[in-house]
Amino acid sequence: MRLLKYIYILFLFIFYSFPSVFSQTTEVKGRVIDKRTKEPLPFVNVYFENRNIGTITDNNGYYMLKTNEASGQISASFMGYYTQTHKVEIGKSQVINFLLEAENISLNEVIVQSKKKRYRNKGNPAVELMRKVIANKKINRKENFNYYEYTKYEKLEFDINGINDKVKKKKILKKINFIFDYADTSTLDGKVYLPVFLKEKLSKVYYRKEPKAQKEYILGNKTIKFHEFLDSKGVDNLMDHLYEDIDIYKSTVRLATNDFISPLAKIAPATYKYHIVDTVDIDGTDCINVVFYPRDKRSFAFQGNLFITNDSLYAVKKVDMRVVPDINLNWVKDVHIVQEWERKDNRAWLMTKDNVDIIFTIRENGNGILGKKSVFYDKFIVDHPQPDSVYSGIQKIVKLDGYDNRDEEFWKQNRIIALTKKEQSIYSMTDSLKKNPYFRTASNVIMAFVAGYVNAGWVDIGRVNTFLTFNDVEGFRIRAGGRTSDKFSKKVRFRGFGRYGFKDKKFKYSLSGKYSLNKKLPIMEIPEHYLKLTYEDNAKYPGVDQLFTNSENFLLSFKRGVSDKMIYYKLLSFEHYKDWPGGFATTLNLRHNIQMPGGNLTFKYDDNTYAESVTTSEIFVRLRYSPNEKFYRDLDYRVPIISKEPIIQLSYTKGIKGVWDSEYDYQKLQLSFFKRFHLAPIGFTNIEIEGGKVFGEEIPFPLLFVHRANQTYSYQLHAYNLMNFLEFVSDNYISINLEHQFYGFFLNKIPLLRKLKLREVVTFKGLYGGVSDQNNPNVTDGLMLFPEDQYGNQTTFTLEEKPYMEVGVGITNIFKILRIDFIRRLSYLDNPNVTSFGILGKFVLDF
Repeated sequence: MRLLKYIYILFLFIFYSFPSVFSQTTEVKGRVIDKRTKEPLPFVNVYFENRNIGTITDNNGYYMLKTNEASGQISASFMGYYTQTHKVEIGKSQVINFLLEAENISLNEVIVQSKKKRYRNKGNPAVELMRKVIANKKINRKENFNYYEYTKYEKLEFDINGINDKVKKKKILKKINFIFDYADTSTLDGKVYLPVFLKEKLSKVYYRKEPKAQKEYILGNKTIKFHEFLDSKGVDNLMDHLYEDIDIYKSTVRLATNDFISPLAKIAPATYKYHIVDTVDIDGTDCINVVFYPRDKRSFAFQGNLFITNDSLYAVKKVDMRVVPDINLNWVKDVHIVQEWERKDNRAWLMTKDNVDIIFTIRENGNGILGKKSVFYDKFIVDHPQPDSVYSGIQKIVKLDGYDNRDEEFWKQNRIIALTKKEQSIYSMTDSLKKNPYFRTASNVIMAFVAGYVNAGWVDIGRVNTFLTFNDVEGFRIRAGGRTSDKFSKKVRFRGFGRYGFKDKKFKYSLSGKYSLNKKLPIMEIPEHYLKLTYEDNAKYPGVDQLFTNSENFLLSFKRGVSDKMIYYKLLSFEHYKDWPGGFATTLNLRHNIQMPGGNLTFKYDDNTYAESVTTSEIFVRLRYSPNEKFYRDLDYRVPIISKEPIIQLSYTKGIKGVWDSEYDYQKLQLSFFKRFHLAPIGFTNIEIEGGKVFGEEIPFPLLFVHRANQTYSYQLHAYNLMNFLEFVSDNYISINLEHQFYGFFLNKIPLLRKLKLREVVTFKGLYGGVSDQNNPNVTDGLMLFPEDQYGNQTTFTLEEKPYMEVGVGITNIFKILRIDFIRRLSYLDNPNVTSFGILGKFVLDF
């Protein structure tokens, strides 16, 4: 995802500008045992004093803590025992054991047995309790009401921690050292931190049980914006994606784009171990304190405490949990989740507190960014139905007009809880920072690297990574281009480039103009509604234009095998695009195209005559459906943030003979379906199915379906990675693309590999189709022949004989940024210039 690349670069800048406060790592390990019985004590809280850093002992009483933020004291505390504290030597590895002495108290509710037993679900009172909690989920969760509504206020804040005098004296920060006036000291751990980002969202949520519907109306949204190249709404969408609403009553919990098994899932007793610790009073409710942790410490699961009501309801009053430190999770050092509920009308429980803190870091023991999400709820109303119009529509989230342009008076009147002075200062600090010339220059340099454009007032020059590329037909080629910026106009966008190939000695160029039909939104904002006029005189490899990628990237210039056939084309297109409510989007494109052969490609007929070009005029229509879809938008593309919702696309093309010298009359129909299936704890599966049909006779191969091939060394998700360019064409086909990512489910269990945090992926791609006799030059005379090599051997084929298939096994998360795939081609191995096995790489940034 491009936005993750941007954030990664910005994190690098932050972490190397703000070095770690403590350069030495402190490691403490040991055992906690009962002083009298000498038996090990499990589930004891062990923590550094004045730090929010701790753990619990395992079944055998062992613990281990490793951090660069240790304090000088470590303590162990457990219900029924006196707390014990020892001194710690900072920056050293040491063993500290605890001998805890029992207090002289009795517990009527809980029987503590010190005799060590093998953990079993059968006969375990904690497991029996949890089974009752799971069985009662339906009556305890808020969906037990026929109707409910509430106001919801969210705050998301990011802070850089580790601010000290050494950091303040860094030369790179000298010209913006005024930001340290906004630094503050945490009352939680005594550390100095600098707030840098704040996002607020106010919404109204409505629920109806029958027919089931839930709608969230966003009343207001306020986000700090750092750079015009960053899509602020895309940043909002990504933040929402990282911090999705956590509902432990569901089977899985989505956190930082990963699925975790909930401690209340039906399969939870097979995933977790539970132990009853004691009973406690929480806000006047008698609760049973249950400690839970995963059986496999490398599972995507949580550890912490559940506080269950000590009555026949078996409801969750509070949960306090963290992620397991040994899991294969990138860029995340720690996660802390606290949620609380209150019972409403003696029927179900409504959440009253929802805090999620995540520490993001690149280096394991380096500085981090603390992201704190706090959600506040107010104005609960139950069993009060609203008009049907409130619940209607496919979209679950509705953004009201002007939601992102509310004034300060709106926020003062509607915040459920007022901003603290520290939070208010974030807005003033960032405003000052954006006006600072040094910061603007530094941010422009960073964004030029990650976004590929350099701003020059009314014009953005770029993309930088396309300046120099090469291929077998054009040779080395230089390219210069740009686009108008928002300073020129927020409603109109002009874009263009020029390129010259030193081998074919041809100049290519493209010019386009785009006008936004959104009355209230600028041209780059989503939902989009625009008109676009484009003229392009360019060259391409057949089929590559269907890929969701920029083929004019220097790294994609390196190719395997023979890639000596290209299409030169002159394309004039007029496009109307609109995002509709309900997840629909439509595209209408009128286009005129003249295609000419390039390199060793010819448009040859069986009578040894040659056509100089193929001319077409087309009407193209596409309907896209994906409910509740969110995007991140960079300067050239908008990238969907993959969710559980399907993506369905239906395309229709009509070629009209006789219009502007168009030579062919035909129709094309394509249908595609994509969906991601989350299968925690073994990862997720992506399934993409596509089919197409050409209706018409005597249609030349450039107008058939030229299947997506890849001859670069970069793995392409939507292409056949061992298929040659222009190797297969069809006028009817069906394809399937399967990918399953295990997220380290197997490799994390191998002792020598688990520390590398590698992840497994398997893929299968299949394609079956054919060319009907009336369009097949091998069957019908007088048609344009399939391409041949310089020796007269046919190089383009049909798929009637058998399907094209390739399988792959890959390793991802290499150094957290690299994916390597080992691909095996299974069919059509006798075709010329075929590679049966390949190793391909791809840069990937995932959590």
